[in-house]
Amino acid sequence: MAVTNSQLNAFEAAIARNISAGTILAGYDICFRVEDAVDITFWQKLLATRIKEKKVKFFPFVQSGCKRITGKSYIMKHQAQANENYILCVDSDLDHILGKEGFDAEHYILQTYTYSWENHHCWSQSLQSMWMQWQKNVEFDFATFLSGLSAVVYDAFVLMLTKKRLSHKGFTLDTLCNCLDKVQGNQREALLHNGEGVLAAITTNINLKMENVEPETTEDIRHTKQRMEELGINQANCYLYMQGHSVFNLVNRIGKALLDESFEYQVLIPSFSIGNDYQELNCIKRDIAQVFVQSN
Repeated sequence: MAVTNSQLNAFEAAIARNISAGTILAGYDICFRVEDAVDITFWQKLLATRIKEKKVKFFPFVQSGCKRITGKSYIMKHQAQANENYILCVDSDLDHILGKEGFDAEHYILQTYTYSWENHHCWSQSLQSMWMQWQKNVEFDFATFLSGLSAVVYDAFVLMLTKKRLSHKGFTLDTLCNCLDKVQGNQREALLHNGEGVLAAITTNINLKMENVEPETTEDIRHTKQRMEELGINQANCYLYMQGHSVFNLVNRIGKALLDESFEYQVLIPSFSIGNDYQELNCIKRDIAQVFVQSN
């Protein structure tokens, strides 16, 4: 007999209750659910000062028979079971911008505020500062490049978000990010003048994708921009809300062309620090403080 959706949901809820209730029995103070094992380091850095006196466990998956179940969609099915002993740590994706209900620290959910944790390694000021320690005779400004990237994708991002908000088909974030993924970013000529050739290639890709896309009304576009402005999203930082792996991988391709294979681990990974100061990271710090105040 096939398992019904209601039976599956009840099973998943039971898992969440067992993990939450089992923290004390297992000797843990808190269990954190993360989307996958690669997310753990990011959240450990952010939570380090709060958990140093506690015994904690990060769960990157649930075992179901021979299958490991990972991902945000699975974690968010446990949203109602989250509490001070069972905290969910997830990528914001577009949920934060679209105002997903109950998606906040009050409900024991920690989120990235950028699209995903990878974006935080691409915060322009820290990335450029780290790059300056390694560049020798190569003139490249990542802050200028990422600001240019934001300007290039902004209008298409607004249109995509408007369609997402209105449940209209025709242009998705996957489509937009594919315009970045297709660019090699490792040709010297394309990297001159802070990557003008790379940005030109992305612009061409976007224009080609947009040729047959139905526009949205001026009023709907205005509404989307207003929502973005309320959240501090603009033409200078829009890249933080693109799919994190697309931006991360593009920056990594450029960095490896400018330096070598060591760029990812000498520049890109270390560029993220809890001491960085920008709105998206500060929002996470605020949420962490709120979660632990609620827990006391």
